[in-house]
Parts: sequence; C-alpha cells; structure tokens
Amino acid sequence: MLKTSTQMLKTSTHKARLRRAALRCAAVAALLLSVPMATAHAADYPQRSVRFIIPFSAGGGADTLLRIMANALGERWGQTTIVENRVGGNTVVGTVAAISSPADGYTLFFAGDQSITINPAMMNVPYSVDKLTPITLIAKNPMLLVVTKSTPANNLKEFIALAKAKPKTILFGSSGAGSIQRLIMELMAQSAGIELVHVPYRGSNETVAGMLAGDINATFNGVSNFVQLLAADKLRALAVATDQRSSQLPNVPTVKEATDGQLSTVDTGSWFGLFAPAGTPDAIIQQVQKDVAAVIADPKVRKAMETRGFIPVGSTPAEYRDTIKKEAVQWQKVIKDGNIKPE
Repeated sequence: MLKTSTQMLKTSTHKARLRRAALRCAAVAALLLSVPMATAHAADYPQRSVRFIIPFSAGGGADTLLRIMANALGERWGQTTIVENRVGGNTVVGTVAAISSPADGYTLFFAGDQSITINPAMMNVPYSVDKLTPITLIAKNPMLLVVTKSTPANNLKEFIALAKAKPKTILFGSSGAGSIQRLIMELMAQSAGIELVHVPYRGSNETVAGMLAGDINATFNGVSNFVQLLAADKLRALAVATDQRSSQLPNVPTVKEATDGQLSTVDTGSWFGLFAPAGTPDAIIQQVQKDVAAVIADPKVRKAMETRGFIPVGSTPAEYRDTIKKEAVQWQKVIKDGNIKPE
C-alpha cells in the first residue's frame, strides 16, 4: 500500500528527531568522558621523555640550575629529561622555539627575567609573552652590590653620599645595556637620586675583571661570582638586592636594611622559572608545579642550589604571574626614566 504524503512527512520527521537525539546523547557522552580522561592524563603525566628548552649556553649558572632540576624531576617521574640549549638573539631564539612547540606538556621552557620582562620592555621582540603559561618560579639569583677596595665607601649609605657629592664620577659595570645588572643599578640610582656612569662589558666575567683591574668602581652581579673574592679581601660587599639575605653571605645586609628602609623597592634579583606553551592543559601545569615544589623541598637539591648562590622558591603559577606583572611594570619605568636603549 502506498503511503500518503502526510504519512511520509511524519516518518521523515520522526527519523530526524531520532538523529538529533542520538547526536545529543553522543555529545553528552563525550563531555562526560572528557573529565576522567583529562584527569587521567594529568595523573599519568609524563608517559615519555620531557624536553626543556633553555635560551642560555651550556655550562653557565642558569644551565647548571636547570640541570639540577631536570635530573631531579627525571628521577621523580621515572622518565628521561632532555636539556636543549637554544642560544642566540639575547635569548630570543630559545623563547621563539619554546612558544612554537606543541602545547602537550612534553616541551617546557626554562627562562629568566631577560626573556620575560626585560627584552619586551627594551626592544621589539618577535614574540608575545602571552603565548607562554607560567608554571613556577624556581629560584632567585640574588644580585650583590660590590665596590673596589679603593672606593671610599664602606657601606651603602656612604656609597650614596659619595655619589651625591660627586655626581657622574662613579663608574659601574654590567653585562650590557639591557642586562639585569644594569637595570638593578639604575633602579637603585633612580630611587636614591644619584647619577652614575655605565660601562658595558661583554659578560659577568669581564665585568669582574674590570673591577679587579680598577677600571670601574662598582657593579651589581650574582653572589656566586664574588664569594671567593670577598673571602680573599679583594673587593667590598655593600648590599644584596633581594628581600632576604644570601645564605652564602649572611652578614651582608639587603639594600632595604642598609638604607633603613628608604630603598625598599630595590629588592629584586634575577630569577629563573618554568613555562609551557600557551594551551598546555591546566592539569599538567599544576602537576609540574607540584613536582617542582616537591623536588625543591629535597634537602640535597636545596643544598645544590644554595651552594651555587640561588635562593630556592617553587612558587605557584598564580604567584609567578604576579611576580612577572610587577617586574614588567617596574622595568618598563626604569628603562623609560633612564632612557636606556638596546645596544
């Protein structure tokens, strides 16, 4: 018997309803399944080797710090960790490589303030920091203010008084126009209202050599660069630019302490931390942060970090984001007020 047009229409409508219902069920099922799958992904992470991109040369302080962390994480994860040094362009090459990597948690980026807060404020970089997700601030590298023995200043107050009495006569060295060493000195000078003369060097070793030769009067540089020289009484330490004293030089005050709180904003050294390409699952971000914090809590790892002059941190992603935002604003102001240009 032939179906009437009305019957055919009803049949077609019924089938369409069934198809829509099936699609809705499939969508709900997929949504429900996605939650446990994401949880399992984080719980099982990592299931293969993890690559760490670092924009610094092998053998330096930053590279040593990363290898301490990577080896400890590898043991905790039961997986191989690979350190890949991508050097060039004042850390730009490594940063671009990290941003361009898959956002699957198997490529992480070990970076410092140079890539994240200084370069973007100094120059037009071919990347956006928003393309990176902060995981944790691993450690701070306290910057120590030292002067030559011939410089007539036994403490920071006397150094500031000398600079005010003789403007533009004190020479300070750094690793370059946009280096953290220069910016910290500029921050202190602007805060104290003094005028100093900048002398750029190729790196920290050359800056220290300039100090020992008497070519410059002062510099801010990593604590570990000066421990032996201070012990040999070849240089004089005035203050450390962090919010806490260095464990290697516990008798040296912070800048804030040395000025009775007048220079309270000069409390930042350089730092190093972990990032992931934007879009990496948040569950993996949180897992990596917890693992890094656990590794840093290990007494052997802490000792390895501290003996090299680092202050272990292990912050949360939120705390790390706050640090980055604060310092980005700070360095932008220092660079603008000091009219600092890239070399």
